[in-house]
Amino acid sequence: MKVVIVGSRLIDSLEQHLCDSFRVLGHSASLLDIADGLPVSSKINYWVSRFVEFYDRAISKTIADKIIKLRPDLVVIVYRYLHPILVEQLKKQLGDVLIVQMNPDPLSNLEKQQIIATDFDYYFSKEPYIVDTLRHKAGLNAHYLPEGFNQRIHQKPPIEKAVAEWLTDIDVLVFGNLYAYRARMIEQLMRAGVKVKVYGTQGPYLRPEVSSIFQQQYLVGQEKNRLLYGAKIVFNNFHYAEVSSVNQKYFEINGIGAFQLCDYKSTIDDHTGVPPEQVTYRTIDDAIDKIRYYLARPDKRHELAKQQYTHFQQHHTFDQRVTQLLQTIGLAPLLDSEQVQLNGRWDD
Repeated sequence: MKVVIVGSRLIDSLEQHLCDSFRVLGHSASLLDIADGLPVSSKINYWVSRFVEFYDRAISKTIADKIIKLRPDLVVIVYRYLHPILVEQLKKQLGDVLIVQMNPDPLSNLEKQQIIATDFDYYFSKEPYIVDTLRHKAGLNAHYLPEGFNQRIHQKPPIEKAVAEWLTDIDVLVFGNLYAYRARMIEQLMRAGVKVKVYGTQGPYLRPEVSSIFQQQYLVGQEKNRLLYGAKIVFNNFHYAEVSSVNQKYFEINGIGAFQLCDYKSTIDDHTGVPPEQVTYRTIDDAIDKIRYYLARPDKRHELAKQQYTHFQQHHTFDQRVTQLLQTIGLAPLLDSEQVQLNGRWDD
C-alpha cells in the first residue's frame, strides 16, 4: 500500500516515526512537509497562512497537487492548521482514497479548528475528551489512538542502569519545550533543594532561576537515550491542557528504560505496567516527596523502570499504533481479541 504522511520532517517527530513504522510493516510511505519547496521559512509560512486567506488556500492547494501526483492509497495528515480545501481537492481528484487526521496535540492547540471544519474520513486523537466531543457532539468519525515510541530509535543503552546513573550524574532531568508552566514547576523543584538539569527548546519569558540550569541542548538520538537512561529520575510534567492524555515523551522515556515520574492522567491506568500511584504525582508537593523517596531507593526505581521497559516494548511501539490505525480504518485484518480491545477501552 502507498501511504503519504503530511507533517513535519523534524528529527524525532511523530511524523518521522509513523513513516518509519509504515515502511517496516511493508508499505511504501513518504513524508510531505508543507515547508518543502517554500521560498520562506516554516515560521513565516505559518503566520502568513494564519492571517491571509488567499495565501492559506494557495499553500493547501499546492500540497494537494503534490499528494495527487503520488497517487496514494492512504493519506495521513498530522498538521492541524491546514485549510479544508486541501482535503476537498484530494477527494475530487483521488476518489475513494482514505484521508485520516491524526492529532497529537492537546485541546489548546486546535488552532482555528481547521481539522473540525475538514471532511476527513477518520479522526484520531490521543485525548479521550476530544474523541468524545468530536464523535458524540460534532458527529465525526473520531477514534482514540495514543502515541507511542520507536523502538528502533528510542533504545536502552547496553549497560546496567546503576552504572549509567553513576556516569551521567543527574538526579532529576527535565526535557522538552520550556514554556512558562513547565518552568514554574521546575522552579518549585529547585526551591525544594532538588538538583535539576533541563534540556530542550527555550520558550519565552524564561526566568533567571531556570535559565541558570538550562543546558541549551535539544535531545535526540543516542545522546537522548544515554541521558534519559542515565538520569536517576526523568520528571515529565505534561502540558496543562492535557485533560486525560499523556505526551509522546511518556512512551519514549519508558521505552528507553529510564525511570519516569509524571503527572497522573486517567489514561495512564491503561498504559502503565506498574501501579500508577508509584510512578505519578497529583501535586507538586507529592512530586517532591516522591523524588526524595526514589533518590534514596535506587533498587526500587531500577526495578520499576525495568518493569515499565518490558511492558512498553510489548504494548506501546509505533508499529503497534500504525497497525491499530490500519485495523480501525479497515486496511488490516483484525483478530477477535483485538476487535474487543478496539471496541472497548481504545474507543471509549
